[in-house]
Amino acid sequence: MRRQIIVRLHNTYSKKVPSAEKLSNDTDLRKDCDYISPAHRVSNIRRIRYGRRPDETAEEMSLRLYATELHEWNHRHWQKQNFSYSSIKQQLLDEIEENDLEDEEEIERIMEEFYKTYLLSNRKNFNNYTREWSKANIKLIYLSLRAKKSRVSKSLRDGISSLKVK
Repeated sequence: MRRQIIVRLHNTYSKKVPSAEKLSNDTDLRKDCDYISPAHRVSNIRRIRYGRRPDETAEEMSLRLYATELHEWNHRHWQKQNFSYSSIKQQLLDEIEENDLEDEEEIERIMEEFYKTYLLSNRKNFNNYTREWSKANIKLIYLSLRAKKSRVSKSLRDGISSLKVK
């Protein structure tokens, strides 16, 4: 039995699309399906509510909980990062507006310098994030393999026990 994934995009079923905040606690949603919300307005991460199979194994539950935790960690990181970037960028744009700069080349040079400086000043943070994200994904792959193995083992056990009954 395949897991069903329900993706609801911005313009599709506009009245039925749960917001990113509502997605995690909406009781009207089917429990056995994964739900993916529209991108969060600050983090740009699509929130996911992972479905729970009725016959979920311990390994599958471990995978689901870890994936949820990892997804929330990723969301919080990018929400904080994007908010910080947007705030600093808005300050710069306000300064440009206050100084009545209209020369497009000058504005492009200022923005280019801003972005370069921002990336360099946050290099350590980005590197730490990349390292942690990579470690977490390796663990996620390991848990996925364990969950798949447990599902196959369960299917085999169920198949063998159904043969014994006959």
